[in-house]
Amino acid sequence: MKTGFRGAIAIFILGVFFPAGLFAAAKENRADTQFYHEPAIKVEPAKLILIDATPVDPGRIEENLSYSIQGAGKQWKTSGRRIDRKSYMNHAFDSNTNIGICRGLDIGITQGISILRDKENNYDETGGETDPATGESLDETDGPHKGHGLSDLLVNARWVFYHSPDQSFRLAYIPSVLIPTGRRGNLDHLGPSQGYTGLGNILAVTKDFSRWTASGNLGYEVPLGRMKKTGNSAGTLTTAWGAGYHVFGWLQPQAEVIYSQSFEKHGNGYGKGSKLFSMAFGFIMPVNGHLRFDVGLVQDIAGSNTDQTTSGIFKVVITT
Repeated sequence: MKTGFRGAIAIFILGVFFPAGLFAAAKENRADTQFYHEPAIKVEPAKLILIDATPVDPGRIEENLSYSIQGAGKQWKTSGRRIDRKSYMNHAFDSNTNIGICRGLDIGITQGISILRDKENNYDETGGETDPATGESLDETDGPHKGHGLSDLLVNARWVFYHSPDQSFRLAYIPSVLIPTGRRGNLDHLGPSQGYTGLGNILAVTKDFSRWTASGNLGYEVPLGRMKKTGNSAGTLTTAWGAGYHVFGWLQPQAEVIYSQSFEKHGNGYGKGSKLFSMAFGFIMPVNGHLRFDVGLVQDIAGSNTDQTTSGIFKVVITT
């Protein structure tokens, strides 16, 4: 009697817990199988306008081919009041090549071609000289309004001088030099070259967490050249911040804010520098580890002593 009762209890226990154990094991195996077939999404640190603190891996090459179209029909006066201006349009085709040198360091080379149209341009062939009696410019010609040619050559490095143990947080220093190799504007045509050398310094920070990626830039570009060439410029300060969320493996919406302020040397009658606040929206779309598409829109929101522009950006990024 006791033996039969104990056997019944044993059968009951086995009948309840053994199937439960099998179910738990099957569930665990199913979870492992799902994890194997559905790996976690790897966040893409690249940004639309900002430079992220993520160099190309050693021995690899990243080729960035981009087309942008920028137009303007308004401008801000020094007071910040917005007024009409004659139409401006710039079609830019750029090639940016980043080469991984060693872990935490790469170099970049950027060269492009621009097709320009500016109905408000008035090239002053007298170098800004005016009539002492009237104060008016001695150059009475108008234009040119069109032009095209090579833009200036940009060479930069990107060095990660600090990163967290898991590589999710990175700090990078990005020095650059802009070499005036592009076509310069004159009385006959517009040119995309700024006409003088520029030295840039950028501090970049990038933080990746879960499906989020965020980056920030703080930089200053210094012009090198005579006042006549640099247009009395004393440099440009730029700060920018952006973030993206990797919704799917192939889609990462992106938002960025950019503020820049140019400074001018005093005592030469050239007026004040410019200020500009812009926002960028778009999508980072990685196809695989070797191919990515980027598309975005950049809109100037507020400014002073500068044009208000709208830009469309289209990129194809190929990595070896």
